[in-house]
Amino acid sequence: MQFSTSLFAAAALLVSSASAQTALQIAAGNKDFSTLVSLAAKYPGIVSVLNGTTPITVFAPTNAAFTKLSTESPALFKTVTEDAKLLETVLTYHVLAGTVFDPTKAAARNFVKTAQGSTLRADVAKEGVTLAFGLGTSKVAASAPASNGVVHIVDTVLTPPGSASSTAVAAGLTSLAAALTKVDFISTVDGLKDVTIFAPTNKAFDDLNAFAAKNNLTITDSILSAVLNYHIVKGTVYSTDVVKAKAAKATTAYNGASVDVALNGTDVTVKGAGNTTPAKVVVADVLVAGGVVHVVDTVILPDLAKIVAGSGKNGINLPSFTAPAAPYTPKKDDKPAASPSPAPYYKDEPIYSGANKVVAGAVGAVAAAAAALLF
Repeated sequence: MQFSTSLFAAAALLVSSASAQTALQIAAGNKDFSTLVSLAAKYPGIVSVLNGTTPITVFAPTNAAFTKLSTESPALFKTVTEDAKLLETVLTYHVLAGTVFDPTKAAARNFVKTAQGSTLRADVAKEGVTLAFGLGTSKVAASAPASNGVVHIVDTVLTPPGSASSTAVAAGLTSLAAALTKVDFISTVDGLKDVTIFAPTNKAFDDLNAFAAKNNLTITDSILSAVLNYHIVKGTVYSTDVVKAKAAKATTAYNGASVDVALNGTDVTVKGAGNTTPAKVVVADVLVAGGVVHVVDTVILPDLAKIVAGSGKNGINLPSFTAPAAPYTPKKDDKPAASPSPAPYYKDEPIYSGANKVVAGAVGAVAAAAAALLF
């Protein structure tokens, strides 16, 4: 890992100052954390937790991390620092209450609940610890024990995951956003809690449109709605859960119909009743406000013949959808990229999706433009 000289200096000072001090005392004794300390001081409740006796983990952004946020995402920085409630939300997202996260005893991929209430992902490798939040990532530079837990220095300000739709737009999944817009499904999806969403790539929707054209099938709003519901699974299912279970049937929001989720070698796959070949998860464990998103290379389909028959088009004999045999190659506007399985994740890209009010406006504009080109 490469860090700036100032970050190394902060790490050295932090480790040397750690002793019987609380997490707050350690940060307050180091000028490289003056921004964090001054912001936390505005909230007596946060000060109490950082100075208390209950075990905690603090992911402490340096001053340079706040400067990076203000430079790369000025609108978000302005919103966070001027909105007292949002600032409190961001600060508490940096704290694990009642938990001391020790990377030396952790699994390769971990999901931890923050004091703010949302989940944070921590990936542990030989190169170090990477924290993932929505589409953003942060590196842990160093750690220091405190009398009430541990302080981990991070090089990026962590922001709670954004909504499913805003994350889709930020990730370049414009076809999915357009589909959600077409059936007026964005507010519904964004309001869901404790769900797993399988998000098809743009190419996956292109393949579906080609399949529909070949079979003289018009993808009506009712069909599209059914298909989208079929991509939503009740309960938050991470890739690590699939690795442990090996195979399972997951109940979807489409009339309780299930999909088959399995670990196939090093790949996590998802197969619907209307798929000849299963979809493959190409990007796993993207945290969103309502749960988790896994990007898949194929649209997962229920039994289309039954849906068509139910819409009054009886007698149409549709074959099962077979994804093209060629390996998935991300298009230019597909942000997600294939990564090592079984737990791929986004490349380090400073996209901050925590403040919905900053990015939500982009959803309608991008999705509406894309919808005009679809179906």
